Amino acid sequence: MRAVWLVARVELRRRLRNRSALFTAFVGPLLLASVFGILMSGTGSFTLKVGIVDLDGSPVTSGFVSGLLDERADAAAADSPVEFVRFDTREDAATALDGDDIDTAIVLPDGFGAAVMAGRAATITVLRDPSKEVSAGVAASVAGQYTVAVSAQRLAVATVTALGGSAPTEAQLTGMTDDVLSAVVAEAPGGNEVSAATFYGASMSILFLFFTVAFAARSLIVERKNGVVPRILAASTPASAVVIGKVLAVGLLGFAGFVTVWGVTTLAFGSHWGDPAAVVLTMVATVLAVGGVATFVCGLARTEEQADGYTSAVAFALALLGGNFIGPGQAPEALQRTASFTPNGHAIDAFTRLAADGAGVGDIRQQLLLLLAFAACFGLAGLWLGNRAVAR
Repeated sequence: MRAVWLVARVELRRRLRNRSALFTAFVGPLLLASVFGILMSGTGSFTLKVGIVDLDGSPVTSGFVSGLLDERADAAAADSPVEFVRFDTREDAATALDGDDIDTAIVLPDGFGAAVMAGRAATITVLRDPSKEVSAGVAASVAGQYTVAVSAQRLAVATVTALGGSAPTEAQLTGMTDDVLSAVVAEAPGGNEVSAATFYGASMSILFLFFTVAFAARSLIVERKNGVVPRILAASTPASAVVIGKVLAVGLLGFAGFVTVWGVTTLAFGSHWGDPAAVVLTMVATVLAVGGVATFVCGLARTEEQADGYTSAVAFALALLGGNFIGPGQAPEALQRTASFTPNGHAIDAFTRLAADGAGVGDIRQQLLLLLAFAACFGLAGLWLGNRAVAR
């Protein structure tokens, strides 16, 4: 262990004197996070215009629609980022959608209320703009929750009727839709806003971690060529100590850069990253996971050029698949699925939960465990490859 710390201390001192290493660990992620934070400030909080068309006009739908259009229906509606606009026909809503006057639309078809109360299938149509998937998702969520709530009311009515009760009056049906409206509003998207500086501060730090850790592989390749590594091994120092020491040094450097970005975005942009203890643990797990993957990739390299090429290819491929370049809450479903197979995807998910939901360590334990699994699997394989290269 003493040999590991000695190698790490020497390597860290050399990295701190290296301008390119300092830029990669500190300046690069901080610069990009600041640029994104300035250029995209205010884009995290947005409003959506959702058209609503009631072709049915029954008590089941009219109360619901009227409540959505009336801001006084619920106190929470005043702060809602969703604005509802009524249209008389589906064609009017489609025209407004094509003209970018609204972002999406919900259509309640003719006969919807009768079908619901009779127990037949009833479908709500959501008009989508392919370029506005987030808007369509919000509308689909509202429509889905409305359908579930109405189905629950229908089941209650059917139960009462089956037990010998009388059918509900029109006023009672209107009251049911008021209850449905309350349920929808209560389930509207909430939580804290994830600022661009917070999201890109984390995502850019993760991206640059790949290049920071790659310095360890480059250092091993260079020192093996110029004879430094053979002289270290001649002093009865295990090859594993050399590899672990160098990876530890660049890992500490990357972690320091991560913390620096956290501090600067918090002070300069007022970013909220979440519970400090959970943030630090997530940073540590992220450094270990990304360090493990980068060590494995660099362990395959035999030259400096290969180390740089492999690292760049894997770093940007994982960044694209993991959603590092896409703002919070904007990733399409397909990208969300691919992100679950990447360490940076789980790290971004954890940081987003901490910032948006006020999550604690227990709430992100799955993400932390997966990050540690990436670190163990790829890190051990990378150390084995590094040991082989050093021992040659």
